[in-house]
Formats: sequence, C-alpha cells, structure tokens
Amino acid sequence: MPDLPPTDLTAVEAPERPQGGVATRLATSVSSEGYGVDPEAPGVRYGWLRLVALLGVLALVGFWKPQMLLVILAIMLMITLHELGHYLMAKRAGMKVTEFFLGFGPKIWSVRRGETEYGIKVIPAGAYVKIPGMVNLDEVAPEDEARTYRQKSFGSRVSVAVAGSAMHFLLALILLYVSAVFIGQPADAFSTDPASPPAIVQKVHAGSGADEAGLAKGDRIRTVDGTPTPTSEALREASAPHYGETVPVTFVRDGQAVTVPVTLGAYSFTQPDGSIFTTCGMGITMAGPQKETVGPIEGLVKAPQQFGQIFTISMKGLGSFFSPSGISSFGSQVGSAHEDREQAKETKADNSETCAEKAAAIAKDPSPGAASSSGSGSGENRILSIYGLVQFGSSVDVVSLVTLFALINIFIGIFNLVPLLPFDGGHVAIAVYENIQEKRLHRRRYFADVTRLLPLTYGVVVVLGLLFVSSLYLDVVNPIG
Repeated sequence: MPDLPPTDLTAVEAPERPQGGVATRLATSVSSEGYGVDPEAPGVRYGWLRLVALLGVLALVGFWKPQMLLVILAIMLMITLHELGHYLMAKRAGMKVTEFFLGFGPKIWSVRRGETEYGIKVIPAGAYVKIPGMVNLDEVAPEDEARTYRQKSFGSRVSVAVAGSAMHFLLALILLYVSAVFIGQPADAFSTDPASPPAIVQKVHAGSGADEAGLAKGDRIRTVDGTPTPTSEALREASAPHYGETVPVTFVRDGQAVTVPVTLGAYSFTQPDGSIFTTCGMGITMAGPQKETVGPIEGLVKAPQQFGQIFTISMKGLGSFFSPSGISSFGSQVGSAHEDREQAKETKADNSETCAEKAAAIAKDPSPGAASSSGSGSGENRILSIYGLVQFGSSVDVVSLVTLFALINIFIGIFNLVPLLPFDGGHVAIAVYENIQEKRLHRRRYFADVTRLLPLTYGVVVVLGLLFVSSLYLDVVNPIG
C-alpha cells in the first residue's frame, strides 16, 4: 500500500443521497448546458471564433515547421488517450461521466451526446474527464449518487484511476514494437550503459588532418599512436592527449591495414544551417550506432524487455530528481540559466582553447572518461516542459521521435501513479486504504475523510506549479541542445 501522510485518514460515512448545495447546483447547471442551447452565452458566442483562431495557429505552425506540428498533434493525442482510458473504464463500471474536454480555459466548441458533454477548450495543454463523486467532498444530485465513483466497488475505482497510466504504458509498448520491428534501433539502446559504436568514419571534413592523410568514409580506425580504438569512445580517449600533434593512425580499408600520419587539432566546419562548428581531433564525423530490426515475433519479446529497461531508468531518474541533491541541482540550473547559455555560446565560438584544456586534463588524469566531451548540458538533471518537449522533438529525426514518445509515455505513466492527490495514484492510495479499513472493520463500505489530505494536496499543487514555471523558464532561457 502506498505511504499515507502522518495524519491518518478518518472514516466518514458519506450519505447515500447527499443534500444539494452550491456544488450540486453548479453540477446541475453544467449538465444542462450543451452546444447550441444558448447561442448568446459567451462560451458559445465566441466558440467558432476561438476554433478558427486555434486552427489558424496550428496551420501557421505546420507551414513554418511541419515537424513541430507533428509533435504538437502527438502530444494532444497522448493526452487524449490518457483521458480516454479513464472515460472507457468509468463507462464500463457504470459510472456517470458528465464531461470530456480537451484543453483548458475558455470553451471553443462542445456537443452533448447522451449524458456527456464533449468539447475543446482554447489551451491545448491537457484534458480532463469529469466523473461525479471522486472523493467524499463532492456534492452530487441524489438521483446520480448510485453512479458516482465513490459508490462503485474497489476494483472499479482502482481500474478507473490507473486507466490513464495504463494507456500511456500501452502506447509506449506499441511505439517500442514499431521501432524495433519496422524502424530499427541501435543495440543496447535502452541500457544504462550502452555500448559505444565502432570507430568507423562517416565523413571526412575538407582541409582537416584526416583529409590530408587520405582517410575516407567507411574506414575503420584501429589504433592512434599505437593505442587500440575498438569503439568511438576509445578513439576519443586515445586522441585527446595528442591534440596539436601529428601521430600515426592505423585504419582498415577493404580488408587492408594502412598506417598514415594524421595531425590532430581544432578544425572548423560550416554546418548545413550556415553556422560554424569547431571540433577537436582528426576532423572526422564518426558513424553512429547501426540500427537493427527484429522479426515480428521477436518484437513481441523485445518491446516488453525495452519497456522494463526504460521503466527502471525512469524510476531511478524520478528518485534522483526529487532527492535533495537533485532538487538543489535543478534549482542551480534555473538560477544560472542565462550564464550557462552564454558560457555554452562562448565554448562553441572558441573550441580551440577547449582542445588545449582537454589535452592538459588528460595529461593530469589519464583515466577513462577524462577525454569525454564536456558541455554545459552534460549530466544535467532536469525535466522538460511541454514547450521544451515540442522544441526538442522538432529538432530530432522522425525515427528518433518515435522512441522519444515511448520514453515520454512511460515517464508520464509512472509520474501519474505517485500516491498523492491530485495524481491518479492518490485515488489509488485512497481506494486501497478504504479497502483495508473495510476488511479490518467488517464494513460493506468505508469512506476516507479527504479533508485531512487537503493541506498535503495543496502543497503538491504548489510544487507542481513551481516545477512547471521553472522548467518552462529553463527550456526558454537555456534549452537542451
């Protein structure tokens, strides 16, 4: 059972048919609304104007950056499926669902089908399903009490609460299967210690030491100054102590080993977007990890294995982030966001000094990893905001985007199961507590007093708000990449 706050929950016998109050009257007025019922109501009168504005913004985004629109639509689909999970399980359990809305804020459009109002609101940053009686504080019309969340069985309540995360996990499994079978993934892609790809040349930049020495695409580098280089990481570590020097490099081409002198230093190249990039080494771009695909049957095994690996990594990441050191690190990143961004710009503008610093660092510390590339963003412990996710997702290839959304879905699925309100896991924790009390006290139904949890819930909401604002600020001022 999830940990409950020190102030133990107290039983409250919820009336079978609560008396009407402000909340009841509000619920009744909402249930009587529907698109087209009152054409003069502000939510209806300006609904089409808001809809046109939203579609216009999405069209402009699609024209400007098609992949950004794809990411936005994928996020909206992910959120919709989360709420659809709650909706379907609530309907299956016989609960009344009064609203199913995408977005927050002013209403754009809605339509009533049966007892449920479906619609879209202006801010596409979430969604919600309204099920009466989620806690004992909710006031519900007497005729609807039997169909509230709180009056259903333990199994029904838990299934509704976990349905959103279950949809995320299911979507992640589907994406991982598609990636493994149809798209391809590097070996050990989701391992906590993935293997470095072999030291194979992908591109030789004109005017570099490698270009002058005659290296070409497809060459596999065996040694640098006699040091074996079986992987790209080994090549970087073997090269770092020799920046500014000319050393013998052995590579294999067409099965023949060739040794040539190569000058290692700082070389500048013009990137496709016109920017100048300076790097240390031979002046080559290494081939990335080779993608591998598996058969449809093997994919049924591989996808769950990868799901388990990502699940474990995500749990460790959440624990690390919310630890005292993780929170302190995140706060430091927020506080120094401007300085870190300027430092990254200076490092990119003058990488020749970095080459010398790396060589000096390796001379002092020849241990593995000392030659690793250092950047202001390496090793940062941070959470992406929706804005950051859109920006980052817009910068990767579509193949990587599939894997990225598998990761995001697993992370959100876990995060929603935190056993505190207002998370879905908070409702699971309450249901488990009530079920234990029912068995202990031999009662047919036991209602927990949620008022004792309100201070803690308000605290969680404040923390979530601070996390949202700070992560958004960090993604705007000092974005990843």
